[in-house]
Amino acid sequence: MTRPLVLVTNDDGIHSFFLEALVHALAARFDLRVVAPLREQSWTGRAFTRRGPVKVARHTGLGVPAWTVDGTPSDCANIGLDPALGADGRAPVAVVSGINLGFNVSLPLVLSSGTVAAATEGALAGLPAVAFSQQIPHDRFEKVRETGGRDPVIEPSIRASAARAVELTAAVIDAGPPASPIVHNINFPEGVSPETPVEATRLAVLGLGRCFSAGPDGVYRFGFPRGMARVELPADTDRMCLARGHISHTVLDYSMLGSGVIGGSAKG
Repeated sequence: MTRPLVLVTNDDGIHSFFLEALVHALAARFDLRVVAPLREQSWTGRAFTRRGPVKVARHTGLGVPAWTVDGTPSDCANIGLDPALGADGRAPVAVVSGINLGFNVSLPLVLSSGTVAAATEGALAGLPAVAFSQQIPHDRFEKVRETGGRDPVIEPSIRASAARAVELTAAVIDAGPPASPIVHNINFPEGVSPETPVEATRLAVLGLGRCFSAGPDGVYRFGFPRGMARVELPADTDRMCLARGHISHTVLDYSMLGSGVIGGSAKG
């Protein structure tokens, strides 16, 4: 019996250990096609390489058919959905993006996330789409990023998150094609276990603050805001769910955008 073909991508690049862990876990249940950026493409949002060529090359080492794309996560997903990319001419039935190095909770992070954007390509194609992200201890984040996620301290948690990702992906696929473009945005807390609860959450809405600091000669450099004022958020938001040590599952339903009116009720 032919197994479902799942397109797997990310925004941290083909060499990310988090991607490797996810691929190895998913491969036990699904046929996979991996199409991931040649290098890190975090914070690119839904950018496409509109000008200039995009190089696609075969990649070995993951144990499944895989390609690198010298472009953005959205480039990867868009190219990976092409049935002609695989030798068997099959089209993926779902898109899974991640596992991202760091969480993707709250509105500003989701809007800038290449991980979520890659999953969005699948959603816009009418497919089940999931974005997985992993909370990392603040004091280890830079080391994890510099080593591509290969940190022995957090490796057991990443493998546990990847195992949970399999069951969550299967549930999304088993539910069938969505009626509207939907991304299941799932964030794992630190120290995931088989018993870690999954909560239905909504996006926390908060300002990210200034992301650039001025240097000499008018040069500005990006930096994740530090020392933001503490914000009290509702208990059912994704950010507070992670604070409880639970898995956050936020359904991003793009059909709900633009449903409001200004100045009163809509008129027929």
